[in-house]
Amino acid sequence: MTFCREIRKETDLYWERSFQHPFVKGIADGSLPMGKFKFYMMQDAYYLKAYTKVLSIMASKAETNEEIAYFLEKAHSVHEAELGLHRTVFRQLGVTEADLKDFEPAPSAYNYVSHLYSTAYNGDLAEAFAAVLPCPWLYQEIGERYRKAKPGVRLYEEWIAMYSSADFKETIEREKVMMNRYAEQNPKKVRQLKSHFEKSCYYEWKFWEMPWTLENWKGKVNDYVSI
Repeated sequence: MTFCREIRKETDLYWERSFQHPFVKGIADGSLPMGKFKFYMMQDAYYLKAYTKVLSIMASKAETNEEIAYFLEKAHSVHEAELGLHRTVFRQLGVTEADLKDFEPAPSAYNYVSHLYSTAYNGDLAEAFAAVLPCPWLYQEIGERYRKAKPGVRLYEEWIAMYSSADFKETIEREKVMMNRYAEQNPKKVRQLKSHFEKSCYYEWKFWEMPWTLENWKGKVNDYVSI
């Protein structure tokens, strides 16, 4: 059994929690309150900014020209495409300059980003890749699972379409092959790779719980959130 098949099976509990989370299902059926989606998108923009930097760190640790080019290109793609999409969505959600000025990452977003930074700075390329892979892989499976959903809300339909696209699936399949290769090249680190991967799966689940509960450091609903 390959590393990806094995770790996917071992972490299935977190994946199912994500698939069945009321936030995710609310996107699929259109019932998710827009205020919660706004909260999520602002936290996700914070996460993606860090994700871009982590990919750049990974490029600096890569040894082959192909790997260097891949991670730099991916960092650029995330920065331009996904963050560009967020800027568009921000306008549709009515995010104001005051919202951005007052923004503070919620505990789960902060902890997830800290996990990625810690792994990227302190580990090697294989370790960092094990930590970043669960995010796009999970989103691809969510998109595939709910690709036929008809939420009736434009923002939610676009979100599902992005992650259920054939191009996105092709990218994830390529990255699973890469992850399997890194695991094969580092047999003594497999346990450590699994640990990084599992933590990210846990934080992915918490990332849905975060906007659903409007999580913050003070235990109060943020002023810009309309439930």
